[in-house]
Amino acid sequence: MSGVGRRLARRRAYNETMVLEQLPPPVWVDTPEKYQKMIAELQGQPMLAVDTESNSLYAYHERVCLIQLSTPKRDYLVDPFPLGAMPELGKLFADPKVLKVFHAGDYDLACLKRDYGWDFRNLFDTMLAATALNEPNLGLAGMLEKYLGIKLEKKYQRANWGTRPILPEMQAYAQADSHFLLQLREALLPKLEASGRLEMVLEDSTALAYETPALKTPEEDLWRVKGVQALNPKALSLLYHLNHLREALAEEQDKPPFKIMGDQALVEIAQTQPRYIQELTLLPSLPQPVLRRYGSRIMTAVADWRKKPAQVKKRRLPRLSEAELKRRDKLMEWRKNAGVKEGVPSNAIMSKELVGKLAAQEIKSLDELKTLMRHYPQRYARYAQEILALNRKES
Repeated sequence: MSGVGRRLARRRAYNETMVLEQLPPPVWVDTPEKYQKMIAELQGQPMLAVDTESNSLYAYHERVCLIQLSTPKRDYLVDPFPLGAMPELGKLFADPKVLKVFHAGDYDLACLKRDYGWDFRNLFDTMLAATALNEPNLGLAGMLEKYLGIKLEKKYQRANWGTRPILPEMQAYAQADSHFLLQLREALLPKLEASGRLEMVLEDSTALAYETPALKTPEEDLWRVKGVQALNPKALSLLYHLNHLREALAEEQDKPPFKIMGDQALVEIAQTQPRYIQELTLLPSLPQPVLRRYGSRIMTAVADWRKKPAQVKKRRLPRLSEAELKRRDKLMEWRKNAGVKEGVPSNAIMSKELVGKLAAQEIKSLDELKTLMRHYPQRYARYAQEILALNRKES
């Protein structure tokens, strides 16, 4: 083994041992005093890594339950429950002089925007970087193992982060998700520069900050039930009542609706339209514990429906015009070919969201295209003529 190989092996062994044993203790931030001290320490930092944990699998009204922040010297675990609005942290996230590093940050951004209304500037997303480098494994664990020789424990990936206190081993898991992001970025930068795709990743990260919408709060939506489109009008009417019941139970118990009963159970009840509770026992998608707990309320909902059925019209999905479909198909084919030519996935050439935006209207000039691609100046400079040519072929 060469000297370089031995050094890499020693570093890998050291890193794995460090993760397995224990990272330096994080700073737990759960009081106004600790929060203000953290803000004072973060001010002046040129960059910080960011991650969040939410409780979408355990609550009807999902919320951010933990915010992890890491600088080169320290890790912070912020308990947002007792801290309120945290406007100072919001100012840091919006500060263009401070680089914020995420991995697959779209969900984190959407949750933080929903809960706090924050804006974000100057981002770097390591998953977008991995995409631009055509990495086969885009997950954080795989990237850290490949580039830093670090193996992360994913035991608590689906944990309930809304519970308190958060166990020490859960804190260590959360800390690791932000602790290594700055190092990972440093490891990816040389490869991005060598590939000539660094500016594209910075552009994608900027667009991520601007264009990621805030997550919506829960709302009753019959059309999200899987299988709804196959129902006849009578079954659809009953499904409306059943879905309303499930939403009410979920909100009462602060659980996600799928933990009350599954979509398939709702659809089967709507199709069979039972008159007796015993009929529910014949439905394969309705487990006995669910039947025992909610059987009487299900039958009440069915009885209410028979007395006064809801009038539900079939939803008409918006249809793209023939011209828009053609433009979209042309752009999708073009980005696939461009990806093959440049040796990257097609979404590294252009996201589906941007394809949809460009296909939505006939583009007649470079000025129009520049306006639509205002968050994508690198792609505009590189691909504008080709994109405009595609539109002209359709005219």
